[in-house]
Amino acid sequence: MSLELRPRPERLPTGHRHPLPDSRRAEPEEIDREVALVARSPVVGALLDAADAVLLVLDRHRQVVAFNACRDGTALGHVAGLRPGEVLGCTQAQHPGGCGTARACESCGALGAITASAGLGRPVEAECLVTSAGSRTPFEFNARATPIEVGGEPFTVLSLRDISSEKRRDALEQVFFHDLLNTVAGLRGWADHLRRPAADVPRATERLDALSRQLEREIRDHRALILAEAGTLVPQRGAAAAAAVLEEVEAVFVRHAVARDRTLEIGGAPRLELETDRGLLVRVLVNMVRNALEATPPGGTVRVACEAWSGGVRFAVHNAGAIPPAVQARIFQRSFSTKAERGRGLGTYGMKLLGERYLGGEVSFVSTEEAGTTFSLCLPLPPPSAFDAARRAATA
Repeated sequence: MSLELRPRPERLPTGHRHPLPDSRRAEPEEIDREVALVARSPVVGALLDAADAVLLVLDRHRQVVAFNACRDGTALGHVAGLRPGEVLGCTQAQHPGGCGTARACESCGALGAITASAGLGRPVEAECLVTSAGSRTPFEFNARATPIEVGGEPFTVLSLRDISSEKRRDALEQVFFHDLLNTVAGLRGWADHLRRPAADVPRATERLDALSRQLEREIRDHRALILAEAGTLVPQRGAAAAAAVLEEVEAVFVRHAVARDRTLEIGGAPRLELETDRGLLVRVLVNMVRNALEATPPGGTVRVACEAWSGGVRFAVHNAGAIPPAVQARIFQRSFSTKAERGRGLGTYGMKLLGERYLGGEVSFVSTEEAGTTFSLCLPLPPPSAFDAARRAATA
């Protein structure tokens, strides 16, 4: 007796784009027949019983005909005929054509694995991010699609293993150490400069002070993001003037490397005072400005504005570049980045998490080829009584 080693599944690269498949669906009578056919298969039954991940058996239209999380016919009846994104409550599945028909589905790892597996006739793996309706935190799965044959008909077994925790840890560490090492390199460079006979001591002292403050800020930001992800971050609310917030943001980039050869224009702020966590607010705005500067070529300009907004205040950061439409649909998903090789990916996700869940605002963006890209944070103003109490507490 000999054992045949099965080849490793083909791995689709992160961000792989594929054509959208045929959106046609099977009729209900056909789904009922397929459900009955698969239910009689001892091989499929063994797979469903043994799997330690979510397992979906899909027909050629990518519709569910068996599901290991549903062990009785009544439960299966709620998902039979649905597609994977519809079972998981994916926001993209709300598209009129359902799961697999929205523009963002072109880069869906699960859909890519399903279609590639059917075409190649062998297992295919990919990573998949799913933002469920009503949830601000996306799920991250390792999706493996394996073609099988039951009763002479083709089906696909789709395994979805939750890798959210490990991806979150990897992304946090990647971003943190990337920024930390850059700042430490700057500190070492200016420390070496001080050893030279003709060192410019005042300038080196100024840069060392600025870099040490930047290092402290990066450590605090990383800690805040970890606490926010865990749901244990407690905002420290108090009175904060909109103009003072913008001054603090501007000060961060006075000597920042990312602003080199670029112009940062910060407009005047209306005489508005907020009741908010000033530190978290500055973190969100700094993140917006930094992302805009990174997306701006040398010689370009990033503009920051603040204005009264219906019931509150709106901060806006604009740069001239445009975000491709396929990227826009995934811009706030954790670990998604157009700059993956640079170790980033929590910038937009972090500003969404902190700005909405902990500051109670709304983070959004608009991006077109004609107008460029503008990220906004809209914060409500507190009622007069609440504001007065916050101001008294801040000045006591």
